[in-house]
Amino acid sequence: MRIRLSNAPCSWGIEFADNVNNQPWQNVLAEMSSAGYQATELGPLGYLPTEQNELSAALSSNDLKLVAGTLFDYLHRPEEKQAILEKARWTCQILQQQNARYLVIIDHVCSPRTDEAGQVETASRLDADRWEHMMQTLREVGEICNEHGIVATYHPHAGTFVEYEDEVDKLMQDVPEDLLSLCVDTGHCKYAGIDPAALMRRYAERVKYIHFKDLDPIVHRSSLDNNRDFYQSVSDNIFCPLGKGCVDFDDVKCALEAIDYDGWITVEQDTDLMDVAHVQADATKSREFIEQTFFQNSPKN
Repeated sequence: MRIRLSNAPCSWGIEFADNVNNQPWQNVLAEMSSAGYQATELGPLGYLPTEQNELSAALSSNDLKLVAGTLFDYLHRPEEKQAILEKARWTCQILQQQNARYLVIIDHVCSPRTDEAGQVETASRLDADRWEHMMQTLREVGEICNEHGIVATYHPHAGTFVEYEDEVDKLMQDVPEDLLSLCVDTGHCKYAGIDPAALMRRYAERVKYIHFKDLDPIVHRSSLDNNRDFYQSVSDNIFCPLGKGCVDFDDVKCALEAIDYDGWITVEQDTDLMDVAHVQADATKSREFIEQTFFQNSPKN
């Protein structure tokens, strides 16, 4: 197993590029680099510079590479399709210019599912027509990625219409492997009641990218018992530094070894934008945990 470590702007609370409370991207990249990471994700389009030379200079000055971009949009809404495809094309162009490899695709968090995060038995589901519309949008995004040499990876996410295991399985059946791979996020899996290591083993050939995230079991239980909104749970610090929550990273390590994973792992700790004083310290703790758990008998590079 050969893995490399990156982080992402969402660990600094950066969810939307135009939020006036965002920290300057210069600060985020500097702290990410100081915490010991080798690369970053692009974050919401427009947060980091998008012009090729400016972005290259920003990354280089912090000794970072760009590993992935994100498409975080309302994939289930037919009226959004053309805008989504245009955004996918633009993001792929940026990734291609920076020799980044992955596009992480996520259906946008929205009501009613944001209020039903983790509620597998009672959560609302898309009807057949809306589901098929989303699948067709994903097929077309996958084609755009293929045109640019980018690996399209789907990220199941709490509070969205692809969260639970049956939804992940159906998505993997409905979109061909040559158009869509799988990004397994360990924390979002646990939030949804999915065993992340088992998911990695089941879709070994399609797991091309990994997010490491940990989940506080006490906050999680409280969120489920009280039907708490996903973003409120984030504010309650449902995500914690790696090794401090309920994800079994020993089993995850065994799964990654079993599938002979060779690629990037991005550490994320979704954080409330108004509570970021702890972020750099937490990112450092998470990196140190990975090094202790994963790198004792494995090369870092």
